[in-house]
Amino acid sequence: MRKRSDVMKAHSIFVEEKTVYRCTCNAEFEDIKRAEAHLRHPPPEKAKSPKPKKHAPRRREPMTTLSLPSLEIPDSGQ
Repeated sequence: MRKRSDVMKAHSIFVEEKTVYRCTCNAEFEDIKRAEAHLRHPPPEKAKSPKPKKHAPRRREPMTTLSLPSLEIPDSGQ
């Protein structure tokens, strides 16, 4: 079995700082040269497809109900 001091020597924790270069188009680069190349030759922007126009719904006129007096139809007596 290993001693505790041997285990401590086998592992060490260190901090690694990375500089990330981010473009306004959300592209990320870890290398400054690639970031500069991106600025010199940016990828073509995707063409925005025009959204279909929504037509306004037709205005429905309020239905007018006519109140007619009840008409009696005489029996023909047949």
